[in-house]
Amino acid sequence: MTGRNFSPEEKLEIIQEWIQGASPSHLAAKHRLPDKTLREWRRKYETYGTEGLKRRSRHRTYTRTFKEMIAREHQNETISLTELAYKYDIPSKETVRKWIMRYNNGEEIRTTREGASPLNKGRKTTYAERIEIAQYHAREISYRELAERFEVSYQQARNIVVKYREYGEVGLEDKRGKGKSEAQLTETDRLNREISMLKADKRKLEVENALLKKLEELERD
Repeated sequence: MTGRNFSPEEKLEIIQEWIQGASPSHLAAKHRLPDKTLREWRRKYETYGTEGLKRRSRHRTYTRTFKEMIAREHQNETISLTELAYKYDIPSKETVRKWIMRYNNGEEIRTTREGASPLNKGRKTTYAERIEIAQYHAREISYRELAERFEVSYQQARNIVVKYREYGEVGLEDKRGKGKSEAQLTETDRLNREISMLKADKRKLEVENALLKKLEELERD
């Protein structure tokens, strides 16, 4: 499939071919387009007209109020994640799903800017914050999302998670879990590390099970 960009005029011409009787599969093959992309163009055209075929700016701001409105609408009305994404021109239903999950879990929902770069500036973190960051990563969110949520740098978020995976909570203490070889560790150090790693594994399993249950509930909506 080609990765070239199509102008709004080209998209409209292809859609009109479809409307006039050409099959979607034929058009997808003719123009070397994914079938999903072609259907998305038509959906946007039918919803927004020719404006919907224009390339949208990557830097689009979603406010906390907007996200909460989406989550409440999903709660109060019979509307699917896909329909919400289509209705409000949100790129993916997975984006909607994340907002709803955070809202339902009582988590903080922040204003975000789509396409914005990850935070590059690090900051000093407390031991408790480092544990929270590492455990939050067990929810299968990216380093970028961790950086944005906890206002740390991408590299800082990654380093915290790597240390936690290798040493458990002990590795997140200041000047511990780093620079000490295996031979230098005392028996107490080893036991503490094993306990921390077991706690981390247990916590990750609990979070994964909770997320699977929540996803199943959302999929039934």
